Amino acid sequence: MEKRLIIAIVLSILVISIFQILFQPPKKTQSSPPIQKMITSPAKKEIISKNVFQKTISKEKKTIIETEKYILTFTNKGGSLKDIKLKEYTDSNSDSPLHLIKNIEKDRAIFSMESETLPEELSECEFILAKKSRNEIAYTYSVPGKFKLIKEYYFHNTNDYIELRISVQNLGDATIYRDYALLGASGLQPTSSVMGRRFIEINSIVDGKIVRNTRVKNGDSFIKGIVSWTGVKERYFSIILKPQQDVEGVILKQINKTDLASGIKTKRNPIYPGTTMMDSYILYIGPNDIAKLSKVGFGLEQIINYGIFGGISKFLLIILRMFYKIVRNWGIAIILLTFLINITLFPLTKKSFLSMRKIQEIQPHIEKLRNVHKDNPQKLNKELAAIYREYNINPLGGCLPLLIQMPIFIALYQGLIRSIELKGANFLWIKDLSNPDFVRIPFNLPFLGNEIHILPLLMVGAMFFQQKISTKSTAVASKEQQQQQKFMMAFFPLFFGFLFYNFPSGLVLYWLTNTILMVIEHSSMRRSLK
Repeated sequence: MEKRLIIAIVLSILVISIFQILFQPPKKTQSSPPIQKMITSPAKKEIISKNVFQKTISKEKKTIIETEKYILTFTNKGGSLKDIKLKEYTDSNSDSPLHLIKNIEKDRAIFSMESETLPEELSECEFILAKKSRNEIAYTYSVPGKFKLIKEYYFHNTNDYIELRISVQNLGDATIYRDYALLGASGLQPTSSVMGRRFIEINSIVDGKIVRNTRVKNGDSFIKGIVSWTGVKERYFSIILKPQQDVEGVILKQINKTDLASGIKTKRNPIYPGTTMMDSYILYIGPNDIAKLSKVGFGLEQIINYGIFGGISKFLLIILRMFYKIVRNWGIAIILLTFLINITLFPLTKKSFLSMRKIQEIQPHIEKLRNVHKDNPQKLNKELAAIYREYNINPLGGCLPLLIQMPIFIALYQGLIRSIELKGANFLWIKDLSNPDFVRIPFNLPFLGNEIHILPLLMVGAMFFQQKISTKSTAVASKEQQQQQKFMMAFFPLFFGFLFYNFPSGLVLYWLTNTILMVIEHSSMRRSLK
C-alpha cells in the first residue's frame, strides 16, 4: 500500500507539468490568406483608384498622450498607436513605468488599417493631426473628391481603456464602400515565463463561444461570425478590442513564436455620396484582473482562464486576497491560506492516517496470505477483500487526502502563476513571489551557476523529514520492501525538489508550509495513538 500511495502521488504531480498541454489544446481555425486578400474586392468602378494615393517619404511625427493609467505614443503614419507604458506597474529592472508595447512597426501598430476599397497602404499613409487635447486626439486622411478618413481617440483619465471612432466620409459623386481590416491587439510581448512557458495567447468570443489560440497556422487566419471581442493576453496583461457594431469576423496573425496579433474585418457596406459612416471601438489595456475586466463589461473577464479547476482557483484567490487585506503581505497571506486548507482537510487527513495504521496492524497477516496464495491471484484478492471488510478498512482511504489535495494544488498553481498581485511582492528574502526566489553565492555550481533557490531546498528537507516520520510507523515485512522504502524516501523529495526548483516562490511557499504542517499533524497523531 505504501508503494502504491507513493506511485499515486508521483503520477498525480506529473499531471501539473503537462497539464497546460493536455487540457488546453489550441482550437483550429479556418485558414485564410493575408488581411489584404481577405477583403472581397468590389467592382472596379467602386474601388478608389490607386493612382490617387501617392506614398511620400517624410519624417514620422509622434504624439504622446498621458493619463493617470497610460503613457501612449501615437504616430501620424496610419494614425495608429505604437507605444504603451503602464504607469501603475514598474519595470522589474527599474522604477520606470512598465513598457507594455515598444515602438512597433507601422503595419503592426494598434489600430492600423488595411483596405482594398480604400488605399491598401492605409497603415503607411501620412495622417494629419487634426485635434489634440487632454482627453482626445484626432487624425485625418483625405483624398480630394473621393473620401475623408477620420480617427478620433478618446481617453478617460482613470479608466483602463480608450475609445476609437472611425468615420469615412464620401466626398465624391460615386458610391464607395466601407470595407477594412483593423488591427486591435498587437506587439504584446511576454513579461515573464514559468518553466519556459510564456503564456502568450489570442482569445476571442465568436458566436458566443470563446476561442483560444496559442499559435496561428500559416501566420494568418480568419474566423467568421458574430464577434463580441478579440484580444491578446500574456501572463499578466491583456489588450482587448471590443467592436461596438457588427463585424464580419476575427483576424488572427502570428509574426513569430511570441508575437501574436488579432483584429477585426468590417462588413462591406455602401457609403453614398455626401454621407458618412462611423464605427466605434473600445480597447482595454491592462492587467488580467477580474475586477477591472468586469468593470469594463462585455464579458472581458472571460479572457482569464484557470483551467478545468478554474472555479477552485477563483475561490482560493478570493480567500487569499481577503487574508492580504488583513496582513498586508502576500507571503503571510499564502501561509494563512495553507493553514486554512489544512484545517479544512484535517478530518480526512486523520481518517487517512488511521486507515494506514489499521493496514499496518494487519500487514503480517496480509503477507502470510500473499505467500499462501501467491499462485492464485483471484483467491488472494478475495481473501484480502474479506479482511478489509472484517476490519472495516478502505484500502484507498490513505489516498483520499491526496486526491482532494491535488485539484487544490493545481488550482492554486493556475491562480498564483497568473495573479498580478504577486508580481513584485516580497516576503523575507524573496523579492518577487511570482518568480523563483534566489540567493547569490560567491562561486559557481554545476547547472545552477552563482544563484540558488532557497525555498525548494527547504522543501526537500521538510519532505525528507516527513518521509522519515511516516516510515517509522510503517510495518515492513521483507527486506525487499525495506529497500524500496529507503529508495522512495530519498527519491520522492529529490523528485519534488527538481520539479519545483523553477516554480514561482509563492507556490513553493505553499507546498513547504503544507509539508511542515503535515509533519506536525502526523507527529501529533502518532503521539496521541501511543
